[in-house]
Amino acid sequence: MKIKRYKKAQRILGFFQNNFDLRPPYSVLLDGTFCRASLEVKVKIKEQIPKYLGAQTKLVTTQCIILEVEKLSKMRANLYGTWMVVKQFPVHKCGHEGDAIPASSCIKSLLQEKNPAKYIIATQDDDLRQHIHHSVTGAPILYLYHSAPTLEKPTDKCLKLASESNKLLTDHEEKTLKSLKRKYIGEDDQPPPKKKKKPKNPNPLSCKKSKKTKPQPQNEEVKRKRKRHKKKKQLDEEASTSSGK
Repeated sequence: MKIKRYKKAQRILGFFQNNFDLRPPYSVLLDGTFCRASLEVKVKIKEQIPKYLGAQTKLVTTQCIILEVEKLSKMRANLYGTWMVVKQFPVHKCGHEGDAIPASSCIKSLLQEKNPAKYIIATQDDDLRQHIHHSVTGAPILYLYHSAPTLEKPTDKCLKLASESNKLLTDHEEKTLKSLKRKYIGEDDQPPPKKKKKPKNPNPLSCKKSKKTKPQPQNEEVKRKRKRHKKKKQLDEEASTSSGK
């Protein structure tokens, strides 16, 4: 198992430990859909599930689940192996002994609204998972992604309830809880610091002096010519006055 998957599972379990008092040994409730998927992709439930959760684990099922799979196996031969897998696990008393109900209804009745028995639900049933998302808090969901056991992230309902309970804490408790969330879930309230831009060097091409020469204005030449002409005229006038005398 990859270290990244293991750390992610520990962060999710840490969230449920801190907010919903989910503690080892974990009770994993297996339904028929999970057992069937495990059989198809050759997952060894008794070995791989405790290893993935990283703690002592109790794998259990209910009489309703076993009887439903047994009934289906008589109608469909490919479900016989699923029945053999699911009935090897210890049976948890669900209160429906002698009057079995559908497996999903049995699990819903055990979970209620707040999962009082602290189950981790191992299922591939999409309808059951949606029910947990919208109606149950504090119940982690375990499913198979290809052949890898995977814990779902905490649902929006669980996150909302956890944030509301934090408002009742003292400042010290709130800081402690935030640090635990950063550790187990990876949440960070502060945005990452912005990088300061370093001053860029000037463009060497823009530093070159232009080779263009400034054209001299023509007005200066005109002025010079006019000045010379004026001086010549003054000299002629002075010469004429001197000769007249």
